[in-house]
Amino acid sequence: MNFFELKTPLHLFQKMQSDLAALQASGQDARIAFNFFVTAEHLPDWLGQRDKVRQHALLRIVSHLANGAKHFTIDPKRHTAVVATSKERYVEEGCLEPGFLEEPLLVHLAADEANELGITVIDAVTLGQKVLALWRPHVPVA
Repeated sequence: MNFFELKTPLHLFQKMQSDLAALQASGQDARIAFNFFVTAEHLPDWLGQRDKVRQHALLRIVSHLANGAKHFTIDPKRHTAVVATSKERYVEEGCLEPGFLEEPLLVHLAADEANELGITVIDAVTLGQKVLALWRPHVPVA
């Protein structure tokens, strides 16, 4: 099924690129992060490569975030890649206009993912950049 103008894996990948650019420009708005991670969670299906999700820490993290956001919880029953999410604030919430400062959305990783990636925390934009880089060679350009 075509979804309006989203007809191919390339179209979905381009949407991910656009969502990530919007996330970065927004100073890391959680609503835009939701769009990116839910879209990124479905790219493996569009590519017929769902098996890659279990093989890559980045994709397990995306899957956990997308499904956790969809269900309003970082529930460890089905997904175990993320232990928490947070928003780094430099000043108390409400003291400055929204968007005045960047407030990174942080993803705190479970032990296996932290060991595989060599980090314990990653911000949403950096995670998104790594996910795009991982998928770029697998997306047909035409």
